Parts: sequence; structure tokens; C-alpha cells
Amino acid sequence: NTRAFEITQSFSPSMGSGRIFIGFRTSQTTGLGIHLAAPLMPTVEREAIDFVDAALRSYNSGLLEIAGIVSRLTLEHEMARIGELWQLGAGERAEWEAKREERKKQKGSVEEKEDKADGETVTSESTTISSSLFSFATFMARGVKEKVTEVVKQLPVIGEDDETTELLNPLDDRPLSVVELDAILLMKAYCPRQSTPDTLVGQALAKGFSRCLSTMPPVLTKGGVCRGSDAKLPSGNGIEAFVHSACVRRV
Repeated sequence: NTRAFEITQSFSPSMGSGRIFIGFRTSQTTGLGIHLAAPLMPTVEREAIDFVDAALRSYNSGLLEIAGIVSRLTLEHEMARIGELWQLGAGERAEWEAKREERKKQKGSVEEKEDKADGETVTSESTTISSSLFSFATFMARGVKEKVTEVVKQLPVIGEDDETTELLNPLDDRPLSVVELDAILLMKAYCPRQSTPDTLVGQALAKGFSRCLSTMPPVLTKGGVCRGSDAKLPSGNGIEAFVHSACVRRV
């Protein structure tokens, strides 16, 4: 680890490694990629939050729930901002898509010319193909259908192998925009992990987070920001072609 990484890590934690600050940094993590500084009541060593005393336990738990509510409102505000910026960049994305279609057409024209140039080779191989088909028909007539059936049963179901997934739902080669990078950073920060060493911290934060709003947290899709319950993840079976606007990009 370089010195620059250590400095960046101090104010931009990775997923689940955010720390609780009570004046100074404690050993307690938040379970999120977010630091939390609050007037919590610490232990005597000031290394952890005091959950032993009944009164302090109630105070600290309530304050952590409030922090969870504030973090949910922060997420909602930032995702709304990202949604506005995403809509402003619709023209730029449409222009990039048009250029990609043009490149596909040019590539198709080149391949068509190559196919015409190879026409004579295809014709010369037609006799070999016909004989191969005849041999296969003869092979089937010899009563070996059971063996063929066994081979077919071993083939993967369509959509389950990587090649079929790439065919039905290809990777989106459009470079990630600044807005998408911001959304990824934000969603990674709010991806929960178990808080350590005391799991009560993460539980209290999650309680306030979930009680703040009854709706699912927002996420960024191809059509813009929407609720997580309305978004569709790329599954590889081609259904994304019918729900393009609410589908998460596969990059």
C-alpha cells in the first residue's frame, strides 16, 4: 500500500469498512462504505460504543437509527441528482449509439464482400457436405438413435452457457460515463456488510435506514433512476430486449 492509498482510504473507505468517529476514529466499523461521526457515548477506552449500560445502550441505539435515517435521505437525494444528470446526457448517449450502429453496418458490408469472394470455395465443398449428410443419414439408419439421444442430453440448456449468454445479452461496449461511475460509487458505499466488532451498530443503522421510507432504494438503469423493485438485472435469457428502459447495464 502506498502513502497515497492510505490517505485516500482514510476519507473514502471501501465497501463495509467505514468507521465510527467519536472525536477520534474508533475500531468499530459501520458495515457501510461510509464513515460516521456522531456524539455517541463510547467505552472508557474510547475504542467502541458503550452498549453495556442500559441508558447508554438506549441513547446510542437511538442515535444510530437517526444516522440510518439521514443516510437513507442522503442516498435518495444523491440518486435524484444522478437521475437528472442522466437525463441531460441522453443526447450524447443517443449519438454514441448511432455511431455504433454505423460501425456495425460497415462491418457487415465488409463481411458480405468476403462471403462473395469465398463463393467459389463454398461451391467446391458442396460435394463433401452432401457426402457427409449422406453418411450421417446412414449412421442414423443403423439404429444408433439411443447414443445420439444420450449426447443431446449432455448438451447445456440454451441460455445457461457463457456463449449463449453473450449471444442473447451481449456486453454493452459503451464506456461508463461520469454519472454512471458516480452511481456505482454511491451504490457500493451503501452495500451493507456486517459491522465489527459489534454487530448492533449495523443493525441499528439498517433499522433506521429501512424505517425512513417504505419504498425500495433507487438504482440507476438504462432508462434512468428507478426503484430497485422496478429494475431488472441482466439474466442472459434475452428478456432485456423487452424491458430495455428498466434494465441494468451489463458491462
